[in-house]
Amino acid sequence: MRIEAAQSIVIAIDLQDRLLGTLAPARRAPLLDNVSRLLKAATALELPVLATAQYPQGLGSAREDICVHAAEVLEKTAFSCWRCDDVRQWLAAQDGRRQVILTGIELHICVLQTALDLQAAGWQPVVVADACASRDAGHQQPALERLRQAGVTVAAAESVFYEWLGDANHPAFRGLAAAWR
Repeated sequence: MRIEAAQSIVIAIDLQDRLLGTLAPARRAPLLDNVSRLLKAATALELPVLATAQYPQGLGSAREDICVHAAEVLEKTAFSCWRCDDVRQWLAAQDGRRQVILTGIELHICVLQTALDLQAAGWQPVVVADACASRDAGHQQPALERLRQAGVTVAAAESVFYEWLGDANHPAFRGLAAAWR
């Protein structure tokens, strides 16, 4: 499956400081860099972006640097975003776009369940492996393997970015590509 900007929606799942604080700085910094670059590109390309916050009463709000790119920030308690009525309604309102680019944490819980549920509902989830993380690094590889076995597309953030643009002549290329060097 080719990732197309005209078909893409981005969901930043549960990027909350309390959850991110469980990651070692050496893992947290590259994760946030990749998420930030993807969200800046999505904003520049006018792609719909949704952020979620898992149980914010206990885990805090989604990060402000994530929220500034989101059209909406939805609270949830279900691990899968798909099991949240507000998320399903938001997705349905996105003008027929069917590719859902997933970033966030926890990869082996919320991201995985969201991707599997989206796929079962007829959407095309794309899990951005280097823009997702789990508290325990040992949980990431089994989650990615399970997603691939289920037929979910797994991609790198830079790959998604270049597929969105499609051509070095894209008007946004010069302004955005420097972030990937």
